[in-house]
Amino acid sequence: MLKITQIHCQLNETLTEEQIARKLHCRPSDILSFSIERQSLDARHDDLHFSYTVLADLKNEEKYLRRKDVSAGQKDIYESLRPDRVPEERPVIAGFGPAGMFAGLILAEAGMKPLIIERGKCVEERTADVQRFFAEGILDPESNVQYGEGGAGTFSDGKLTTRIKNTRIHKVLEEFVEAGADPAILYQAMPHLGTDQLQVIVRNIRNKIIRLGGEIRFETRLLSLQIENDHVTGAVTNHGVIPCHEILLCLGHSAAETYEQLLGNGLQIVPKDFAAGVRVEHPQELIDRNQYGQYAGHPALGAASYRLSHTASTGRGVYSFCMCPGGVVVPASTGAGQLAVNGMSYSQRDGKNANSAILVQIPQKDFFHDSPLDGFRFQEELEKHAYRDGFRAPAQNIRDYLSGNHTEQWALESSFPRGIESTDMQVLFSNEVNQSLSEGFLDFDRKIPGFIDQGIMVGMESRSSSPIRMPRDEHGVSVSCGGVYPCGEGAGYAGGIISSAVDGIKQAEQVIRQYQK
Repeated sequence: MLKITQIHCQLNETLTEEQIARKLHCRPSDILSFSIERQSLDARHDDLHFSYTVLADLKNEEKYLRRKDVSAGQKDIYESLRPDRVPEERPVIAGFGPAGMFAGLILAEAGMKPLIIERGKCVEERTADVQRFFAEGILDPESNVQYGEGGAGTFSDGKLTTRIKNTRIHKVLEEFVEAGADPAILYQAMPHLGTDQLQVIVRNIRNKIIRLGGEIRFETRLLSLQIENDHVTGAVTNHGVIPCHEILLCLGHSAAETYEQLLGNGLQIVPKDFAAGVRVEHPQELIDRNQYGQYAGHPALGAASYRLSHTASTGRGVYSFCMCPGGVVVPASTGAGQLAVNGMSYSQRDGKNANSAILVQIPQKDFFHDSPLDGFRFQEELEKHAYRDGFRAPAQNIRDYLSGNHTEQWALESSFPRGIESTDMQVLFSNEVNQSLSEGFLDFDRKIPGFIDQGIMVGMESRSSSPIRMPRDEHGVSVSCGGVYPCGEGAGYAGGIISSAVDGIKQAEQVIRQYQK
C-alpha cells in the first residue's frame, strides 16, 4: 500500500483513479483500489483547489516509492483491549459527554458492562428543555446547554478538529460514522457535525453501549464519593450509593459544585489558567469573501471559517476559539442570574452570521486567592455582571467598544435568541483584559478587513475551558485516591469533542489494564 500526497483537484472535480494516475504517471487500471486519507483546501494562491492524500494499492508498488510525494503507507487501525477477567463490581462513569461516552463505549466493548450516571436528561428530553430556554428564557438548571446527554458538545458547532495526534482519533470518527455521521468526516481537514446531527449520533452511541451490556442512568447526579483506606468504594448520588471499585470522573467544565464536593472528599484539585471574552458576530458573506475571494459562494466550499491569534502588549494571548460559520450565538447558562454564551451551528451552516469566541488568557494571578476552585468563582462573577433580565445578552458594536461611543444602531442583526442589550462592554472586564482585547481586534481587522466595522460583540464567553486540573499518576489514577480516574475537559486534560473523547478512551484502557494479567 502506498501513501500519496499532494493530489490536486479543482473545486468542481471528484477525485478518481485518473487524477491519481496522472500524479504517478501510470495507467488508471494499475490502481487496484484507493481510499482518501485527507482532504484539505489549498487557498495559498489565487487558484483554490482541493489537495488529497490517499492510500492506494497498485500493481508493482515498489517502482513508485522513490517518486516525490509517495511513501509506504498503512491504514490507521485502533486495537481494542480486552480484560482477562471481568470484575464483579461494574466500573462507574460520572458524566455522559464525549469523555464519558467513549469511556463507556470502550468498557462496554471490552465486556465490562459500565454503569454511567448523568445528571442531565437524555438528548430527546434535553433538546426540548434547551429549545424552551432559547424561546422563553426558562432555564432548567439540570438540563441545559451544559448538562445532559452528549455534554456541552451536543449544542455546539460540533467541530472535530484537534491538534493532538493519536490513533484513537480514528476510532472516535469511525464510531461517529457508524452512528450516522457523513463518512467524509474520516478524511476532511476540518470536519464538523452540527448540533442537529449530534443529537442523532449521541442517541445511537447510547443505544450501542446498552446493547453491549452497559447501563445509563439519567437525572442521576454524583454528590460525593465513599472512600476507605484511600480507595473509592462507592459513588454517592441523589438516588443512593452505587458500590464501585473504579469511577471515571467525566464531569465537564461546568460542574463547579461537584468539584467542591470532591475537594471535600480529599481529592487533589489545582487551579489552572483559562480564558474569557466575548462572542463576535459578522456577516458570513464577509468571512467568505475574505477567505475565498472570487470563489466565495461556490457550492463545493460551504461557509468559510477563520483562526486568529495575537499576543498583546500585556503579554496575554488573544485568540479565536470555536468559530461557528453560519451559526448562532446561544445562552449557555447553568444558574439563575448568570449569563454565559456559546456558539452553535447546524450541519448545513447556512445561517447569515458567522460567530466566534474571542478570548483573552486569564492567568491565576487574576483570580487565585486561597482555594483551587477560585477560578469557578471568578467565572461566576463574570457571568453575574453579564446577566440581563430574561437572559438577554450585553452587546456592543466592535467599533463602538474601541472608540468608547454608545449607539443603538447595530452593525448587523444578532442571532442571539434571547435578544441583546446595548452595553458598554468595557465595564465587564479588567483594564488589562480590555487592553488585550482591543489590541486583538485591531490586529484581526488587518487580517480580515471589516472585522471591526461590520462586527458586534456579545458576552459573556466564560466556559471555554476548565479553570482546574485534577492531577493523576502515570496510570491515570488520581494522585490522592485509588480507583478514581479524572477524565476529559473538566479534569483539565482536554479541550473539545475529539480530545475529550480520546481522553475517555485512554482512561477506559487504564481501567481495562487493571484486569489483565
